[in-house]
Amino acid sequence: MDDETSFSLKVVVVGGAGGMGRWFSKFFKESGAAVTIVDVSDDTERVAASIGVDFIKADACSCPDAIQAADVVLVSVPIDVVVDVIKGIAPEMRPGTLLMDVTSVKKAPVEAMLRYTAEGVEVLGTHPMFGPTAKSLRGQTIIVVRGRHGRLCERVCELFRHSGARLTFTTAEAHDEAMRVIQGLTHFVLIAYGLTLHTLNFDVSAARPLMSPLYEIIFNIVGRILHQDPHLYGLIQMHLDVRGVHETFIEACKQLSSLVAEKNIKGFVEAMRTAATHFGDTKAALECTDKLIHKMIGETVKC
Repeated sequence: MDDETSFSLKVVVVGGAGGMGRWFSKFFKESGAAVTIVDVSDDTERVAASIGVDFIKADACSCPDAIQAADVVLVSVPIDVVVDVIKGIAPEMRPGTLLMDVTSVKKAPVEAMLRYTAEGVEVLGTHPMFGPTAKSLRGQTIIVVRGRHGRLCERVCELFRHSGARLTFTTAEAHDEAMRVIQGLTHFVLIAYGLTLHTLNFDVSAARPLMSPLYEIIFNIVGRILHQDPHLYGLIQMHLDVRGVHETFIEACKQLSSLVAEKNIKGFVEAMRTAATHFGDTKAALECTDKLIHKMIGETVKC
């Protein structure tokens, strides 16, 4: 890098008027880049003005000059169109430039970037494990899949590190397999929890005075997930091949429900202990969540 804080390159963010596209447009601009956002949204001009960057209100495929002039092109579009967008813009990339994405799945976009770019174009798959409300990269996790590594890939990774991010390197296949549980199962369980509250007509607001801080945290996490973009969360479910995970979870629910219905305390204890043994360091999890609880009730401790 020229120095640790400057990223004085031309960056085009495809889908820059969306939540994560806007976040990275602002990030690269503040890092010293000349940023142009490309988006079909009617919000494109307003978003660009709010960040202070250039814009093109168009499909990325219809503005090849902007793609050809860029040093870095970052693709931030919905999962169901990302491969088509990559197919359209990748052939326009010059050797010595970088094509990267921020999609929640990795195998399909990384394969498309490698397939449709010229050999001299660097390819980097990333999955930021945070949403557009994040105030900075400090303490955040970014999963990185090296496609065709080179100088620009390293500059981007170093910029993320310098900004406080924790980078985790893996393969596209390993990423998608892990995300079936980390995102797919977690979102599924929490959304199902919210739907159950609706079906029960359970009054969350009225119940809050009855909750300890732990249960408030749990309910707030459910609410946080329900506050997110349902279209995005639906696409994550449908593109991560989570059916087998869902079936396993539903069978576990049936197993526990049967044990309760049968008043089988021995079986319930055994099932819970089996889960705890597989989970691993439950004591550390207890201590970490204790800190969250203490912080919630006013102690300034850090997990």
